[in-house]
Parts: sequence; structure tokens; C-alpha cells
Amino acid sequence: MPVELDLSGKRVLVLGASSGIGRAVAGVAAKAGARLALAARRLDRLDSLAASLRAAGSEAHVFACDVARDADCRGAVDGAAAALGGLDAIVYAPGISPLVLLAEASRDDWREVLDANLVGASQVTAAALPHLRASQGRAVYIGSYSARQTLPGVSLYSVSKLALSGLVASWRMEHPDVDFIHVVLGNTAGTEFAASWGSERIAKITKQWIDRGLFPAPKMMPLRDAAEAIAATLALGAFLDDVGVMPRMRDGAV
Repeated sequence: MPVELDLSGKRVLVLGASSGIGRAVAGVAAKAGARLALAARRLDRLDSLAASLRAAGSEAHVFACDVARDADCRGAVDGAAAALGGLDAIVYAPGISPLVLLAEASRDDWREVLDANLVGASQVTAAALPHLRASQGRAVYIGSYSARQTLPGVSLYSVSKLALSGLVASWRMEHPDVDFIHVVLGNTAGTEFAASWGSERIAKITKQWIDRGLFPAPKMMPLRDAAEAIAATLALGAFLDDVGVMPRMRDGAV
């Protein structure tokens, strides 16, 4: 059953809004009355999303942003704050994962994952901090249950998400006047998480999962459920620390 959220007038910047979790959060937040700024690398997808949100009566501004570039991080935040007259919240949803075993991972593989999943989060936060302090706002970061229970081939992603948890805790310690919220998601359907893996590599790695009894994956959570839970962290007045969002149990199995 859809939840009723009230984000009327909230000025929200969603990073990674061109697909998956970020796009779904933008849709839920817009329906709840938020004023939105959308940022991602794929500007054509952002333009399409913004057009659909505006057609439904929502405010949506678009900013091209590669979170691996410091100038893009600051430009998206500054542009969003200027367009919206400040910021009440940011949602950091970018996340990439090559399908590669640790023994085969290159330095470039590590840099790409950490830039997008960890360093970009901190750089965006640093840029947004003055605006969030002025509004007594909050920053929300999307973590993953894989940080607790990973699989062969997705360890780079899992390590980056484990580090993200430490990053959020560190921002809380340094700036207690801003709410920093870590939302840990279980397996979620409808994302582009595996879009770049390729069938040959999937077959090779998933054979290990099957041989070791790690596959098939547990029950998947609908994308809408994840997006509503994330948007709810923006609507609630109470401070939330680490929030876990998992698939519902059915017939005794997750």
C-alpha cells in the first residue's frame, strides 16, 4: 500500500537521479510536494524525468554531474541551491559495481568504484554543508546490505559501501548540527546494478555462486518500496541514524 508523505516545499537535491533508486526517489518526493533538483551524468535521462515531473505539476531543475569530478559536485550543489533558494536535503544515490574478482581487479577498477560510491559522496556533502547547516537540513546516503554479506565478484562495491557507513558516521561526528542518515537497502529489483556486467562475465562469476550455494539471491524488494522508505527519511521530523530497508518476508523466507 502506498504511503502518504508530506514534503511540501522541501528543497531536495537528488544525486544519481537518471535511473534506479535515485530516479524512483525523485518521483516519490515530487508526488509528496518536494521542490527538486536532479543531478546525474546522463543529461538526456534527467531532462526526460524533469519534463514528466513538471507535466504533473512539480518543480524540477536539472544539472549534469559526474560525481568523480569535484567541479561537477560543487556545480550541481551550487546550481541546485541557487535554483531552489537553498537546500533542505540531499539524497546521494549513485552507485556502481563492476563484476570482478578481487584477484583480477585493477587500480582503475578500484578508483572508479570508490570515486562514485564514496569520494563523490563526501565531495557533494562538503559542497552542500553550508546550505544544510543554514536550513538545519539532512543528507541521506544509500548503503547496501552487501556490506555485511557480499558475493564473489561484487567485493569492490561491498567494500565501498562499508566505507560509506564509516564516512556517514564521521560526518555526524564533525557536524552534529546536520542530520546524516545512512539507509541500508536489501536486494532491490528494477535498478541498473548489473547493466554493465555482460553475459560472459555473469556466467563465469555466477557459476561460483551456484557451486557454493550462494545463488539464487534472496527475495527482491520492489523499487517503489525502497524509494518510499528513503523519501520517508526526509519527511520525518525525528533524527534517524542507520535505517535498514529489507524485502518483506513471505512464507517464512526472505
